[in-house]
Amino acid sequence: MRIDRNLNLVIPLEREDGPIYIHSTPISREVFERYYLVIAKTFASIHQEGLTVIAGPRVSYLMLRDIAQKSGSWDGPGGVQAGLINEMRRLTNVVMPGERGWHVVPFQNAIDREMLDDEEVAEAEGAIVFFTCVVAMHRKAVAMAMVDGLNDLWGTRTTSSNSTEFAGSLPTSTATETSAEAGVALVPSTGRSNGTGRAASSLPS
Repeated sequence: MRIDRNLNLVIPLEREDGPIYIHSTPISREVFERYYLVIAKTFASIHQEGLTVIAGPRVSYLMLRDIAQKSGSWDGPGGVQAGLINEMRRLTNVVMPGERGWHVVPFQNAIDREMLDDEEVAEAEGAIVFFTCVVAMHRKAVAMAMVDGLNDLWGTRTTSSNSTEFAGSLPTSTATETSAEAGVALVPSTGRSNGTGRAASSLPS
């Protein structure tokens, strides 16, 4: 099993004033080994229910949570919520337009500051959990086919660029103007805890 750290997921979220983008980097092998059982059970449950790319991205987070809760591994300092879910959030950034071009905001900070609504958070986390299970559990050729299906049906994309590089590749979009020049502004961490007892990282993934 190999987790491809260069296969980053980008999830567009449509808004009335234009899209924003969720950029997520896969978890490390170390994190996978710590939470392999709940990831494997979620992966198996997705396939047993016949969900695949059609409905899997919508419900994968809920399935992961339910499986972890039933096994008693959801709560606690080393539980799935504090460990795996918060690590996924740490590896995720939001790319959104601002007054000086595209801003890269840590996902947890965007949640804390209510820059994302509940539906946007649920859509992003469902796709991230599904992506994590597919990349971690499938052979590479099969995983790539599944990811291609995810991209086709859900409008996602994969990139080898980190969040800052991805933001820099976008045409400049601000609250007041749009031009052909690219601009990126980094929004620093507020220092709020991400639930693991440490502040969420402000560094882009």
